[in-house]
Amino acid sequence: MSNAPDIKLYPPYLALAAPISAVALDWALPLGWAFPGPIWQIALGLALACAALWLAVAGARAFKSAGTNIDPKDEALVLVEAGPYRLTRNPMYLGMVTLQLALAFLFSLEWSLMIAPFLWLALDRGVVIYEETYLSHKFGAPYDAYLARTRRWL
Repeated sequence: MSNAPDIKLYPPYLALAAPISAVALDWALPLGWAFPGPIWQIALGLALACAALWLAVAGARAFKSAGTNIDPKDEALVLVEAGPYRLTRNPMYLGMVTLQLALAFLFSLEWSLMIAPFLWLALDRGVVIYEETYLSHKFGAPYDAYLARTRRWL
């Protein structure tokens, strides 16, 4: 077993590539079906942005408090089940997808909405499944019990 998960995609790069791609696509091929301004759209975007920020910050704090590495390419030192990890096994990745949705509503960025499912799929298939295999081998029964009681995403 490796000292770190053998992830196929690097989440911080995905978190940057998704909104950059949405902006580039919106510039090159505007869809034009979302209109800026409705208060409900801005309110939803702000709520999603706040949720994304909370997931990212709370997830990082839980890792720091537990004394483990936050970089998914580094070894997991302890199993983290506190904070947002009680609700979802992937709060920081969920925050990335939620932020992508927030950008769609805040800036009427239709492509951001279109890209969000692909970001989720890339995280799920290119990162999460490899992390779960790694963590199951590293932590055994305690991690398997965590898998059984906590959802992968929502």
